[in-house]
Amino acid sequence: MTNTIDQLITQLSDIDGTNRRHAALALGREQDPSGTTASALVERLATEADSCVREDLTWATVQHIVTALPQVLGMLTADEADTRRTGAHVLSKVGDPAHFEALAPLVADEHADVAIKAYRAVANTGRPEALTVLASRLGDGDALQRDALTGAFARFGEAAVPALIEALGSPERDVREHAADALGHLGADAITATDALAGLASDPDADVRLAAVAALGQFGPDAAPALEGFRSDADPRITVTVTRLVRA
Repeated sequence: MTNTIDQLITQLSDIDGTNRRHAALALGREQDPSGTTASALVERLATEADSCVREDLTWATVQHIVTALPQVLGMLTADEADTRRTGAHVLSKVGDPAHFEALAPLVADEHADVAIKAYRAVANTGRPEALTVLASRLGDGDALQRDALTGAFARFGEAAVPALIEALGSPERDVREHAADALGHLGADAITATDALAGLASDPDADVRLAAVAALGQFGPDAAPALEGFRSDADPRITVTVTRLVRA
């Protein structure tokens, strides 16, 4: 078995990407409590340029996470953003609550790609504290980054609602708008946020009000009375949207 593992580890550096993929998948199926396989996988993962091979290496590393964990945790504090991103990606596939403390700082990483991976990884730990950490990043970044954060909240479902309702009261308009968007994304799971969203009818920012209307529109007929509070809005985008939603 040792010879087989050694051969597969050597194959991880093969010039042909298909051969590297086969080696990674085969190593993922091997039993190697010594940690030799795990170490080789993590080392290759840090340098592999082919995205398909990286995904297979990620899967294989997860299969050996018990012995790979020290190296993977070390990746989270690396100087290179790509290495931090890769470490977060691996742990997002593991979903262990014990990894929350190590992952939480990356939610605020200066590199958006790292933060995006950290959102999912932190959410996948399932720890309730993750909601507070994620809520601290509402309104950050471009549309792609915000969508990733919204998706992280969605993994908690109804449990995410209190943190998002609290964010509706933020002095930052981007935070309020994003929180409303995230509540809408939760759909019926966020029905208890109806009153809080209705309260945004008096928000000074039209985009925040529009986000609140869009969110209420995801709650079904029960939200119709709350939508009526926006019917006389000065922004025609909002009044048109309210009319369409109430008629639907």
